[in-house]
Parts: sequence; structure tokens; C-alpha cells
Amino acid sequence: MLIQLTIFIVGLLGAALLSYGAWLVYPPAGLLTAGVLAMAWSGMMSRAVAMQKMEAKRKREGS
Repeated sequence: MLIQLTIFIVGLLGAALLSYGAWLVYPPAGLLTAGVLAMAWSGMMSRAVAMQKMEAKRKREGS
């Protein structure tokens, strides 16, 4: 549990620093970077939830 929380916090901090760095170069680039990272995160989480549901369904049908 602690390792998962640490991974999440480090990932969130990395995304914030990446967006801030892009913002320093060109402010709209910072916003675009943050938006792209948010969309990528949403897509990955949606895929992870779908995989978990599929595995649970497969286990129920297999039993």
C-alpha cells in the first residue's frame, strides 16, 4: 500500500514539474502539457479498471 502511494505521489510530482517546466518556456505549452498528461492518465486508468473487471468476470465464469 505504501509503495503504491509513493508511486502515485512521485508520478503526480513529476507531471507537475514537467508542466511547470513547459510553462517556463512558453505558458500555453504548460497548459497543453498538463492537459495531455491528464488525458493520458485518464486513458490508462480506464484501461486498468476495464482489465480488472474483465479478470473478475473471467474468474466468476471459470469457477
